[in-house]
Amino acid sequence: MNPGNGPVLFIGVEGVLNQQHLDMLENKGFPFLFADNDLAVLRAIHANPPACIVMAYPENNDTADRLIRELKSDNIYGHLPVVLLVERETLAVMDWLHCMADDYLVTPVEPSDVAARLHLVLARMQRDISANPLTGLPGNISIMNEAERRLALNEPFAVAYLDIDHFKAFNDKYGFSRGDEILRMTARILVNAIKSANDKAAYVGHVGGDDFVFITAPECIRAVARQVCDNFDLIVANFYDAADRACGHIESVDREGNPRTFPLMTCSIAIVDTSISAVSHLAEISARSAEIKKLAKSIAGSNYIIDRRR
Repeated sequence: MNPGNGPVLFIGVEGVLNQQHLDMLENKGFPFLFADNDLAVLRAIHANPPACIVMAYPENNDTADRLIRELKSDNIYGHLPVVLLVERETLAVMDWLHCMADDYLVTPVEPSDVAARLHLVLARMQRDISANPLTGLPGNISIMNEAERRLALNEPFAVAYLDIDHFKAFNDKYGFSRGDEILRMTARILVNAIKSANDKAAYVGHVGGDDFVFITAPECIRAVARQVCDNFDLIVANFYDAADRACGHIESVDREGNPRTFPLMTCSIAIVDTSISAVSHLAEISARSAEIKKLAKSIAGSNYIIDRRR
């Protein structure tokens, strides 16, 4: 089975891969999409994040080189593996010191070899960045490394922890499949909000379950958090059945198994801004955010709270 949940994005592979290749990938559990060899493909990636990118790489292709650089410099999806389909003649003159691709296959390639190589690069990505298999966002280890890296630089940043309120009740009533759609939707909301902030150093991660993290410059964090809350509220009701949406609540069970009425899901965001709060290590950020998140979750509706303690 495909270790990643997103599709494989093929770029410019017409005439390089045939129906046999596609049938083999389908049999191995790989969904796929196609795109032209165009820089506009970045917008498609943010609209429907792939698990992996496979790109035909003809000799002396400046457009392909430029696209690889754009893909790898993206601050949110730059971790996605890029596999090149290279002719043997081109392979001999490739400048691998400067090529930012993660792997390659020599064409013509056997259908089974494509699937095998994709399994390997996806497994390697998950080991290297602990990527969350559901959303493709960096996981807990990568998040901790990123926060510690920024602390070591001693430059101000703001880190926000997002938690979805009443998510378990939704999961219990509607099932894990629809719950997974909520998590993918939340990841997309976060990515879009970060992109709109135009903060090149911004970062998004998925801790696990319904817990997410995003990091921005201090001056961007409020606008991003507000946009996340507004867009979450705008979209989330669509995931409920019409009757539940109309009455504004669902009947489900609490953590002790007792029947209860739960409001529609909201999100709570706890923010620690290092330009306000003098923190020197990751444990302090975690402790502060946990306290602030409790306060945020005690307030009805989607909201964010910034820790203003010195």
